[in-house]
Amino acid sequence: MMSRLYKCIFLIACAYVFIFVFPLCTHAKPPRPGPNFVWIAPHTTPDGNVIPGHWKYNGPRVRGKVWIPGHYMPDGSWSQGHWKTLAPPEPGKVWVPGHYGPGGRWIRGHWR
Repeated sequence: MMSRLYKCIFLIACAYVFIFVFPLCTHAKPPRPGPNFVWIAPHTTPDGNVIPGHWKYNGPRVRGKVWIPGHYMPDGSWSQGHWKTLAPPEPGKVWVPGHYGPGGRWIRGHWR
């Protein structure tokens, strides 16, 4: 009778770990991509959009590259931050980095 009780307690403990503890472990902060990066904690915008935590580059410009911070794609999936190699489409164009607008909507980087 007691072994049945212990099995039940064990199963409940396992369920607790997988339901409540394991998800916390999988949402850990990703490793810092390099020097000059600042962690932006998860937050909710005034209109209710949840922005996951992500790395923001605060260092000097890197010639020919730009850091694209983590953002939601148009299909709703999350894109991790990454470096993008730039090549202007024509002389005199300037890269405008992607950024979050006032309402928390991601505005993709573009040439101007």
